[in-house]
Amino acid sequence: MKRVCFLLFTISLLSYGQITDTEFQSWFDFNGSYKFNELWKTYGDVGYRTIFINKNFHRFYVRPSASFQLNSILILHGGFGAFSTFDKETTLWEFRPFQGLQIKYPKFLSIQLNHYFRFEERFFSGNTLNTFIFRARYRLSTSIQIVHNIYFPLQFEWFVNYGKDIDFQLNEFRCVLGFGYIVDSSWKLEFNTIFQNTSASSDLFSFNDIIFRFRVYKEIGFIK
Repeated sequence: MKRVCFLLFTISLLSYGQITDTEFQSWFDFNGSYKFNELWKTYGDVGYRTIFINKNFHRFYVRPSASFQLNSILILHGGFGAFSTFDKETTLWEFRPFQGLQIKYPKFLSIQLNHYFRFEERFFSGNTLNTFIFRARYRLSTSIQIVHNIYFPLQFEWFVNYGKDIDFQLNEFRCVLGFGYIVDSSWKLEFNTIFQNTSASSDLFSFNDIIFRFRVYKEIGFIK
């Protein structure tokens, strides 16, 4: 079980009994999008993640996605992610289809609240590990515009994981505080500091991650 948890949740120190540990990670990703029309949009991200103190840990991923806007409030999302994780002699593959619903409501003055419900089917394969985990996510987010090209993203997200190979309930919480700079109508840069906690039921273990994430966004509009 300790080996499974390490592979799936990138825990460098894990043993049974209650533990608390903090890891520092860095994430880099490019996010592109293209609007076909007012309703349909394709988007996705490709990225790299690593742990500061573990130079052997590397994760690469690509996640093509699409969305359909039902109305001014509701947006449907769907996509497929492919992740490869390398740690010393261990290689882990994850294939992750997902479905999501975004609710843009309410709006206070110029601050728009966004609710995002997402369901993921996570298939893992690598070395001696082959398993499946289902994960449900809920994210509450907004963006505070300071001037025309500077904004502060703010997010809170909760995760619930379930799988036949996990004999405990695994919960995650993520808080994101960021700084964004709009270069022009199609490019923007974003730096986020992410505080993340992962804990198991029955006080089995709990650990924290502090993640520094740099994101580049490129949006291609459509011609009416």
